[in-house]
Amino acid sequence: MKIINVTPGLIPIPPNGWGAVEKIIWETHLNLLNEGHDSQILFLNDVPPDADIVHIHVANLANEAHQHGIPYYFTMHDHHTYLYGKDSHVYKENLQAIRNAVRAFVPAKYLVDYFEGIPEYFSHGVNTLTFSNEVTPKLHRLLCVANNGYIHNQKEDRKGFGIAIEAARKLGLPITIAGPSNNKNYFDQYPPTYDKLTILYDLTEEQLINVYRNHTIFVHPSQLEAGHPNLTLLEAMSCGLPVVGTFEETGTLEGMKIVSANVNEVVTGIVEVMEQYTSYRTSAQKQASHLSWNNRTKDLLSIYTQQKTNDMRETLLQHYNMTKISSTPPRVKFNFNNIDGMFAEILGGPDTRYDVKFINKKTNQVIYSTQIGRNCWAKPSIKYYVDWKVEIEDMLSKQKFEYELELKDKTVYIAFESRSLGDTLAWIPYVEAFRKKHGCKVVCSTFWNNLFVDKYTNITFVTPGESVHGIIAMYSIGLFYLSTNEIDYAKHPKHPIQVGLQQVATDILGLDYIELRPEIKTTPTSVQKKKQVSIAIHSTAQLKYWNNSTGWQEVVDWLNRKGYTVKLLSHEEDGYMGNKNPTGVVQVPPSSIDTIISELQSSDVFIGVSSGLSWLSWATGTRTVMISGFTDPINEMQDCIRISAPKGKCSGCWHRHRFDAGDWNWCPDHKGTPRQFECSREITADMVIQELEKIL
Repeated sequence: MKIINVTPGLIPIPPNGWGAVEKIIWETHLNLLNEGHDSQILFLNDVPPDADIVHIHVANLANEAHQHGIPYYFTMHDHHTYLYGKDSHVYKENLQAIRNAVRAFVPAKYLVDYFEGIPEYFSHGVNTLTFSNEVTPKLHRLLCVANNGYIHNQKEDRKGFGIAIEAARKLGLPITIAGPSNNKNYFDQYPPTYDKLTILYDLTEEQLINVYRNHTIFVHPSQLEAGHPNLTLLEAMSCGLPVVGTFEETGTLEGMKIVSANVNEVVTGIVEVMEQYTSYRTSAQKQASHLSWNNRTKDLLSIYTQQKTNDMRETLLQHYNMTKISSTPPRVKFNFNNIDGMFAEILGGPDTRYDVKFINKKTNQVIYSTQIGRNCWAKPSIKYYVDWKVEIEDMLSKQKFEYELELKDKTVYIAFESRSLGDTLAWIPYVEAFRKKHGCKVVCSTFWNNLFVDKYTNITFVTPGESVHGIIAMYSIGLFYLSTNEIDYAKHPKHPIQVGLQQVATDILGLDYIELRPEIKTTPTSVQKKKQVSIAIHSTAQLKYWNNSTGWQEVVDWLNRKGYTVKLLSHEEDGYMGNKNPTGVVQVPPSSIDTIISELQSSDVFIGVSSGLSWLSWATGTRTVMISGFTDPINEMQDCIRISAPKGKCSGCWHRHRFDAGDWNWCPDHKGTPRQFECSREITADMVIQELEKIL
């Protein structure tokens, strides 16, 4: 048979880097040749009329083939069809390609029902000759091999790197994470701190095989896959590595311990595999052998031959012979969205070039322009909110098309990239402000959803990483840097550390900045204020502490003499990182955030440093005293009592340098000198007491 696999046309086949679809096409092609068939990899426009089989792997090309009367087989590889939901363009486009196919396939069972039961399940394979191993390393080493993130958010931990690293940390095992350089997006956002972690980028296939062979267990706590099993999982098995990871509910795989994307379950799974290692290893290699590309290609050929062999050839020849040149050019269609940047795609239409301009309506400035052909897309680098207008001109006919970003009644996803309590409290009011301004439906992901669901009832809260369907736009709020340690101005219109923390959110969301207090759940009944002051002395780096060695003790002694009970809300143990708790306080034991909120509501005053508990105090309406030298007053809420570094002392380094979270004693201007931490060390207890006397 003459069998044509249509190339997506984006990267070479075989791929010279990371390219799952391209690898699948290449391996199938080689095995078709080995079976004695005339296999070719061609662009759609080059498909000959005497082809027996045309197999397509991306939806837009399948739909174009249908428009031209070309019968085709189709395999759907895109996990974004599930991520974005059934209202999305990507789902509808793939469903159309599936419906019009001679036979359609999906490499995950859950996708069969998701696409109305039309496609058939057909799993991926593995080259067992290339990916092989007869030697078992003496010591257990964990391995992840993956391309993390989603198209709209390359920093999202889709593949569960964080879970795998934490599981390795709990077990004290070395772990390697290998993949394309795209993974730097994740590690730049979440810098690793585990000393037994190795990160590898852009390995050749030979290098990757050596990595497989030098590890013992493959860890794959993935949140979403279009292939069950996926390619790297099968490669690992073929090299003799048992797998601990997630898998679709209805699926099983020999040699794999299936767990949920949960650190404790992954740890338990790894322990079980280590205890029964020989059995798991043998099963993994047998499973890989069963799913070899040679076997998978033979199965595919049996499907091809179930159809009458000449049907496709006769249909193609008939189509070529009967095709007439039409005076009416095919109709062009467009696809627009603002998911991680303004996106414009040209579908179908005449074979011409289009001039595309992305314009900021507010300034009337052309931000980006380019020329593309049909079935191509373009987008500017900007990811933050812009009031976009897109102008497209057919360069042949001079016909013009225009699109304006309109969010009213549409669904917008806003994702918080920071786990910090303070960042979350600072930013959440502006999600509601964005919703009100645009009249849109907002879905928001934070790591502190339980604080807000009862207050922001018009916002749908989801957990980070949860699939959100039917969105027209997405914006991510955080502090974003490039690998060069420079600010990523594609995600920030202004330098984020040179403005206040709340303004980071308003800049990204295109809102005018005014200070807004977050709304959070509080004790439902009226709380009686006690003669109580709450304090929080600990933080996540030494420069954030009040580094006056006697400051806290003098303030607590003064409060005790005034008859105040002083509650210490910090959960860190006494002496944490060399920082002693003052005496004369009642330390609140580790407890829920609800207990902390109740203590704050019961207090006359809260005294803290620039940390999440100060933002939480402010959110409860408690009078808040903040001691901070490393930040300037613009950084935190203005509606507080602020004690800053004395005049003439070094201060505000937060706004001049990128913070190094891995350096506990980070002091960028004076580290290792007598002036280290002088910004807070020179704040005296008298300065704090003087402010307390005004309000107590």
